[in-house]
Amino acid sequence: MHLLKTYMKKYLFLILMCLSASLFAADQWPIGKWNMLDDFTELPEAIIQISALKTGGFEGKIIEVFPDPEDDPVDVCKPCVGADKNKPIIGLVVFKQLKLNAKKELVGKVLDPDSGKIYKCELKPLPNNRMELHVIVNRLISQDRYLSLAK
Repeated sequence: MHLLKTYMKKYLFLILMCLSASLFAADQWPIGKWNMLDDFTELPEAIIQISALKTGGFEGKIIEVFPDPEDDPVDVCKPCVGADKNKPIIGLVVFKQLKLNAKKELVGKVLDPDSGKIYKCELKPLPNNRMELHVIVNRLISQDRYLSLAK
């Protein structure tokens, strides 16, 4: 009987450890490195580091890009305006003013470095370490992009 109690305690401890690790990981969403996936190939176009801000909320900056070999490399954000004008692409904050809403989704703004335009956006967690980026162009037009957790 004593041996059975010892095994049960060990298994209970392991179950609690696994449960707490998964809860800790869920609390960390969306912090981490995310691959911005190409719409057609699903290959990474860039890696975006999402971080928590000391003032609250989150931001995401480009930390690595994987340009198409057929395209000219872009080093700075020429079409951007204001403080982002001519900033290097690496280190450029593309997810801005992100706040967690009641549905556990992030809402804020996204900068398109190709056009320099800023759009409203929503980031939603998906299964299998993926995330949906819903970009709101205007009241009638929106676009969905996908990100996957980088390894």
